[in-house]
Amino acid sequence: MSQTTLAGMQATSATSKQSWQGVLRDLLGRDWVAAYVFVFPTILLMGGLIAYPLLRAVYISFTNTVSLQTGPLVGFRNYETVWADPNFRSAVWITIRYTFWSVLFKFVFGLTIAILLHRLKRFGGVLTAAILLPWIVPSVVAAIAWKGLLDPIYGGLNQFLLQTGMVEKGFPWLGSPNTALASLVMVNIWGGIPFFTINLLAGLKAIDKEYYEAAIIDGASAWRCFLHITLPGLRYVIIVATLLSTIWTFNTFDMVFLLTGGGPVNATRVFSILSFEAFGAARYGVAVAIAISMAPILLIFIFALGRHISASSHQDEITTSEQNSLLTQVTSIVMWPVRMALKALVAIFFVVNNAVERIFESVGGALYKTFVGNSIPNQRFARRLGRISAASFAGLILVIFLLFELIPFYWILITAFKSTRQIVAFESVFWPSPWAMDQFETLFGPTRRFTLWYQNTIIVSLVSTFVSVIVAAMGGYGLTRLRWRGSNIFGSSVLIAYLMPPIMMFIPMYQIFTALKLTNSLTGLMVAYPVFGLPFVTWLMMGYYASIPKEMEEAALIDGCNHFQAFWRVILPLVMPALMAASMFAITLAWKEFIFAYIFLSRDRLYTLTIGMAQMIVGDVMPWGELSAAALLMSIPVAILYIVGQRFMVAGLTAGAVKG
Repeated sequence: MSQTTLAGMQATSATSKQSWQGVLRDLLGRDWVAAYVFVFPTILLMGGLIAYPLLRAVYISFTNTVSLQTGPLVGFRNYETVWADPNFRSAVWITIRYTFWSVLFKFVFGLTIAILLHRLKRFGGVLTAAILLPWIVPSVVAAIAWKGLLDPIYGGLNQFLLQTGMVEKGFPWLGSPNTALASLVMVNIWGGIPFFTINLLAGLKAIDKEYYEAAIIDGASAWRCFLHITLPGLRYVIIVATLLSTIWTFNTFDMVFLLTGGGPVNATRVFSILSFEAFGAARYGVAVAIAISMAPILLIFIFALGRHISASSHQDEITTSEQNSLLTQVTSIVMWPVRMALKALVAIFFVVNNAVERIFESVGGALYKTFVGNSIPNQRFARRLGRISAASFAGLILVIFLLFELIPFYWILITAFKSTRQIVAFESVFWPSPWAMDQFETLFGPTRRFTLWYQNTIIVSLVSTFVSVIVAAMGGYGLTRLRWRGSNIFGSSVLIAYLMPPIMMFIPMYQIFTALKLTNSLTGLMVAYPVFGLPFVTWLMMGYYASIPKEMEEAALIDGCNHFQAFWRVILPLVMPALMAASMFAITLAWKEFIFAYIFLSRDRLYTLTIGMAQMIVGDVMPWGELSAAALLMSIPVAILYIVGQRFMVAGLTAGAVKG
């Protein structure tokens, strides 16, 4: 064969190869090879632990499943049974009320605290750290704290009211149908205020102060600055934080289950509790149908959240086809009434606000002229008095909120160091006298396995965190920094996976894990915990990667690095704070997880702390001292972790919050 012919064949082969590579690049995206390698572990875990159980859950909802073996198909009978059940309709209405009032007050109080902290010149960091504590403590600790405060006999609130003479006997705050739901809303507000505060505080810091200075020069009042500068500047943060909080609150299970169990007289039976009751009665098909019936509502919020984040973070990359996609158009149609209602409410608000402002300006102007007049010393004194009054009022409001957030922790602390006699006899109610170690001695005594529970929790949390962070670091890079077809869809699925209700996932996972003999084992928990840890950490890492200028990576690629080298040498060092934050969040999520451990474990020696502490309660018998001591010891590692890496955690909460 001549050299000319051989050269021609090689040229043809090279051209053909380049042609196929070009076709694949056009079909799958420019960086599809590297992207698939980075994202494959995420796809494997999310597919096996989330997508498959989710599809299986949908299938179970169409079957008459009453055991670990999937039953025969019954079509839509389960859904017909669910929607015909007045208990379900009642649970949906309770869930909506619980969610609406909780989110509304969390937003209002969170915004108020954020503004007050933003204006502080000293101690802002310390107060921010104190206010954030309720958000990071395990739900079982929060439940013990609030059960202790609201108990009708031993509760701190009733004892305060009794000793001050405000009431004659204790009131069952969680045991009365008239106040149980309101009490749960209060507890949810307590735990959710920090999330709004931190994100809104980050948004306030991103607003240029020159806007306020220009508005003040033009004669704008503080209220008008708030309406026309602060709120528009926080628009993106408010939307994202509110949508996230709405989804989380709607999915609430742990706190309701631990505080009231859905009672009394079903007054707090949200849909997740109703689904869990059906699971306990071995009506698995109905239980899943209850959870899936709520999925469309959640998907609307999730899709709105995903589209808003995508539009704000990648506004220049949204194509015309994406804007005109069928899903986008359908969502736009579904959300149109909501948008119109919100616009109408805003218009009505400004009409009323302008009228009220004119009235106050007229009255205030008249009073100012009457009592101050045109005297310059009087005017200076009035302004100084106004500033002092405003500062004092703001400080008082901040102190009240701070006490509201910290009193449950104080109650746990003092109860843990009381003797049983002091608790039962109501001696030294608000301060141990003397301080005793009796509860800790009992907790670590031969009748408890608290040390073993602690050990189990540490092992499971560390292993699941390691898996989640490593896989999320690679997956988040592939989804955010590389161009390949399907990245937007998969990125949205990460958010959907994170925000789907756990109550919908644990039934198929319980069947799968039972078949694999992974129930009643710590290994099973290590495998299961990435169900909620991996999506959240991946989403967190995606926010960090998106904030890094692409020019840095492009420069490395021009210098001869491939994507793996650019990731290892350029991107990874830049996101070390993000990895720290992701690790802290992942281990916190694993440390406080309740529902999977509650379902999968039945042996005392395998309990994690959350389940062990819940099992310490026998019927109506509450060992308050031991529970408080256990809650205190369970909170210490989280508190230390938070104190050491506070800036990473705050950065994690606010990652991407000021974009758009």
